[in-house]
Formats: sequence, C-alpha cells, structure tokens
Amino acid sequence: MKKLFIAIGIMLLCLVSVEDAGAKPRTSKSVKHQQRITEQKIKQTDAQIKENARQLKSKLNDLNRLQAESQTINSTIAGIQASIDSLDVEAQTARDSAAKLDSKLTELKDVYADILRNSRRSRMSMNNLAFIFSSNSFTQAFRRANALKQFSRWRQRKVANINAVKAQLDERRRYIDTLMTQNRELAMRMSMRHAELSQRAAETDRIVASLKGKEADLRKVLRDQQRQAAALDRELDRIIKEEQRKALEEQKRRQREEEKRRAEEQRKAEERRKAEERKAAEQKASATPAPSADKAAKPGTTPTAPQSQTGRTGQTRPTSPAPKASGKKQPAPALASDFAANKGRLSYPVSPHNIVKRFGRQQHPLHKHVVTDNAGIDMETSSGAAVKSVFDGEVSAIFCPDGYNNVVLVRHGHYLTVYANLGTLAVRTGDKVKTGQKLGTVYVDAADNNRSILHFEIRNAANAKSVTKENPEVWLR
Repeated sequence: MKKLFIAIGIMLLCLVSVEDAGAKPRTSKSVKHQQRITEQKIKQTDAQIKENARQLKSKLNDLNRLQAESQTINSTIAGIQASIDSLDVEAQTARDSAAKLDSKLTELKDVYADILRNSRRSRMSMNNLAFIFSSNSFTQAFRRANALKQFSRWRQRKVANINAVKAQLDERRRYIDTLMTQNRELAMRMSMRHAELSQRAAETDRIVASLKGKEADLRKVLRDQQRQAAALDRELDRIIKEEQRKALEEQKRRQREEEKRRAEEQRKAEERRKAEERKAAEQKASATPAPSADKAAKPGTTPTAPQSQTGRTGQTRPTSPAPKASGKKQPAPALASDFAANKGRLSYPVSPHNIVKRFGRQQHPLHKHVVTDNAGIDMETSSGAAVKSVFDGEVSAIFCPDGYNNVVLVRHGHYLTVYANLGTLAVRTGDKVKTGQKLGTVYVDAADNNRSILHFEIRNAANAKSVTKENPEVWLR
C-alpha cells in the first residue's frame, strides 16, 4: 500500500513537471518543496492506514469480549431456567402433597365428628359419672368406666393426629411459598440477564455496522492475528520438544555413565579376585611346617585383610549414588501428580479477569464463515495487572514472539503453563516459582485505550510424541 502511494506521488510530480515545462522552467527549490509535500502526504496516508488497523484491532477485541460475555450470560440464563424448571416440579409435588394432607385432614375431622355425635346420641344427656352409676351391676360399671377411659384416649390420639396433619399441611404450604419466592427471584434475575444480553447484542450490532465496508482490512488484521497465534504455537512446540530431547539425552547419558561405572566396578573386582588368587597361590607354595615359616607366613597374610576390606568398601561405595539418582527423578512425577490433582481448583493468573476469547475452535462474530482456533484463553484485566503463577514450578523459557510481547513458560512436572503478552518481567529462566508468585505485569496497549489482555495456556507434555492442549477454564476456579 505504501509503495502504491509513493508511485502515485511520483506520477503526480511527473505530470506537474510536464505541465510546467511549457510555462516556465522549475527551480530545484520548487522541486524539493513539491517533493516534501508529496512525502508529507504519503506519511499522512501511512499514518491513516495504521490508525485504521488500530481501530479495527480494538473493535475486534470488543467483539471478542462481547461474544464471550454473551456466551457467559447465555450459560447463566440456561442455569437459571433449569433451576426454575426444577423449582416448578418441586412446587407441584409440594402442592400435590398438600392436597393429600388437606384431604386427609378433612377426612379425620369428619370421622372424629361422626364418632362424637354417635357417642353423645347413645349416652343422650348423661354425663360420664351418671353413665357409670346407671349400670345394672358392678361388672357393667367397670366395663363402662374402662370404655370411657379408652374412648378418652382415642379422642386424644385423634386430636393429636389431626394436629400433626394440620402442622404438616402448614409446613408444606410455607415450603410452597418459599419455592414461589425463589422462583420469582430467579425469574427476575433471568429477566435482568436477558436485558444484559440484549444490550450486548445492540453493542455487537453497532460495532458490526461500523465495520461495514472494511472487510478487506478486517481480513488482513485477522490473518495477522492468526499468523501470530500460529507462530506462538510453533515456538512453544519447538521449546517443549527441545526440552524433551535434552531430557532424553540426559537420561541416556546417565544410563551410559551408570553402565560404564558398573563395567569399571566389575573390572576392578575381577582384578582384585585375580590378585587374591595369585597371593593365595604364592602363600600356599611358600608355606612349610617349620615355626619360622609360619611366622613368615603371617606377615604375608596380613596385607590381604586390608585388601579384602578395601574390596568390600569399593563394592559398597559405588552403590550410594544410585539412591541419589532415583531421588532426583522422584519429584518430577510427584509434582505432575500434584498439579493434576488440583484440576478445577487453581486460581486465575490475573485478578480481576474477564474472559474475552475462549478455548478451542469458535466461529468469528463478524465473518460467519471464518473459524478461529485458540490454544488457551484470553483474559482482559485491569491496566498493567500483576501476572501470578498458578502453581509451583520452574521457569522453563522466556521469549518474545511477534504480537505477544513477552511470553513466560513455567513447567510443573509433565504440565506447562503459558503466560503471554507480558509487558514487564519479574523472573528469569531457571527460577523456581511458588503458587501466586508474581511473574510480571500484563502489557498495556496504549493504542487500544490502555487495554491489558493476557493469553494463558495449559499444556500436558506427559506423552513425548504429542503435547496436549488443555482447556484452562476446566482447571481454574
């Protein structure tokens, strides 16, 4: 584009020169002045192109943010609707239960009233004492007294039963009122979320309308972003594979050293064995029954004890490095196991955070036929916010790819976390970091209203042949 404007400027200069040739000769001063004007126009055009690209990038970031927020709101609405449906089912069950209790209460009251009426009708107007004393015999009086006593107990049980059913019915009605209150609150929340969603949709439509007629420039910005993301992905793969290659070479080197050490031990042990056999043969050949010979033989045997002791010492010493070597290898799988055990419990690397671009393949909010692929998540945070390590680990690499400023790679055993688009750094390669330790700050994009966006990834390198990209949202809380 810049070359095109330069060519147009040169053509304009030529046309002006041709027109002025017939009128009057041009001086070098006028030519230089015209050249300065043309260069100034080219610079202005170039600045306008850069400004358009900046505005497009900012609007794309706004679109990504609105799309992520709309997805979150839709998920919230779906959750609220599920809760409302569950409450509706529960409330209907409670209503059915209350209806049964109400029917049971009515039935108990009717039965109780009928029995009381029949009892009073049979005894007419007599009270309990008169009913007992009107008996024809003592046995009949005893039976009547016992019957009245049982009837009194039955009445008490029925009254208690009626009161219990009534209490259950009242409790069920209060529970229904509570469910309906919760339902109304959820419906209000869902209405507010729908209003927020409508607002996001209106903002999206406004941005899309402002981008009409700029499809070519927009595609160029998208291609640049995809190219930068692909370059970051390739560089991360290269670094991880290089680490795996070095680790494999180190493992092979240690194996070779261990084999060499064992071979050397075997050689020395064989030499000691042969030396001891030679000395034993010499002692046997020089041995005689004379006492002097025995005395001479004793000094010859004394050196064998230190050699034998030395041989035992030589055999035990080389075995000591083996536990040390195994001790160095143990922390790596343990650290990886600890990281995996914290799935869904890791803190976000920045606070506050607002996810503006989610993990995986997504349809572009403006170009429906364009699908973007994100290896992690992009989080917008406060300007220049601190970036913290999500878990204990070691800074494996720091590099500066195009479009992402500084990138910090932290290894946690078989897992790696990627922190991209850092403006300042607080660590160096090889540093040991703790959970929550500051790695740096997010880059502040002055060309995009001082916006700070962190790109974060989690990768699983347990398989040496292929590195798995994990969805960070599954790991973070």
